[in-house]
Amino acid sequence: MALVLGATVCRVPVARAACTDQSPEPSNDLSLECLVNNRDNQPSPPPGSAIPTPEENANYRSLVSELAGVLALPMAGPADTVGYSGFHFSFDSHLTSISQGASYWSGPSAGVRRVTGPMLPVLSIMLRKGVWMPIPPLPSVELGLGASNLAHSSLFALNGYFKLAIHEGYHDVWVPSIALRAGVTRLVGAAQLDMTILTADGVISKAFGAGGTVTLEPYLGGGAFFTIVRSQVIDVEPTVDLYRGPVGRMMPFDENARRDALAQKIVFDNQSDIIRWRVFAGLHFHYAILAMTVGFTYLGPGLASGGLSPANALTNVQDLAGGQYQINLSGGVRF
Repeated sequence: MALVLGATVCRVPVARAACTDQSPEPSNDLSLECLVNNRDNQPSPPPGSAIPTPEENANYRSLVSELAGVLALPMAGPADTVGYSGFHFSFDSHLTSISQGASYWSGPSAGVRRVTGPMLPVLSIMLRKGVWMPIPPLPSVELGLGASNLAHSSLFALNGYFKLAIHEGYHDVWVPSIALRAGVTRLVGAAQLDMTILTADGVISKAFGAGGTVTLEPYLGGGAFFTIVRSQVIDVEPTVDLYRGPVGRMMPFDENARRDALAQKIVFDNQSDIIRWRVFAGLHFHYAILAMTVGFTYLGPGLASGGLSPANALTNVQDLAGGQYQINLSGGVRF
């Protein structure tokens, strides 16, 4: 009888994650479980409470879309490469706006702990190296490698790019330098999300001498970035241990309660790749070995809707990501 009574008592609803208050300290770390964990603060009977609704899928897609705009490798530099034997080491940073008032960024249903503000800073280090290609269509190539971190978070990204200068170096004539660049950003440090961002940009620039010592290179261009994202298994009941039950519970945790807790492990639907465009402009200048760049980028809003994976092809998910703007700063040495 005691065992039956204990098992019956254990069939109470499992505890919900503490999403109502989110983090008391500013943090840009992800909390994707909160996107589905705050339905009028009343848990539904498992497993239904762990199945994302169309609205929750839309918030997930919109959050990821804007986060990709924050983390995507920016185009902050002229069309000219550093030259066959040159290299450029720099410390870069950029500030990117977000829709802070949107429910997926702020509030109890936000997908981050407690967003730090309307603009998110990213700090990076980059190494750029010129490469000579003995193939006529590839007269000058520049490779770049680096890493970045979203401030106030454990989110890091590994960056790389390949830049092909179609025309460069003719600074005595009024013909701009032209280059194409393809880049990739790989998110690391996010257990809830698998994300890869591909960028494709074109840029034109023109170098001018000033005082015989300083070179100024204004640049202008545009392109697009493609976000490939897959949700990992997300625990919407992080306060419940599958073997010991809710934190602080002293009574046995029966198999039915364990089954209900296991049902709270969710995966957001695999959605089609997110595609957004961007335009940018800026000024690069260098004196001796010192090089600095300041730029501005505008990222277009998300598409009106995006299809899910073929298995869910009849369903559309809204991408509510708004237009974003970005300020780019870079300083380093160039040899």
